[in-house]
Amino acid sequence: MKWGGWRALLSVDAGRTVLRSRKGTVLGPALPEVCSASAQLPDATALDGELVVWEAGRLAFERLQGRLQRRGASATRLAER
Repeated sequence: MKWGGWRALLSVDAGRTVLRSRKGTVLGPALPEVCSASAQLPDATALDGELVVWEAGRLAFERLQGRLQRRGASATRLAER
């Protein structure tokens, strides 16, 4: 199955979470819900995977498309949805 998402690398070190794209773009400010969910991970964790949105029984890539440009309150509102 083609997941149709974004490849992302997440690391947790000394309580600090960093989320980056495969090209090194910092994704954390655009995806605060992913970073906050990683708070339960132990230090020295590294994850390499695909970020996807599963909605109503299907992958919803269009829901990811506008997220990179969002920061702050705007990103938080989208994360809550």
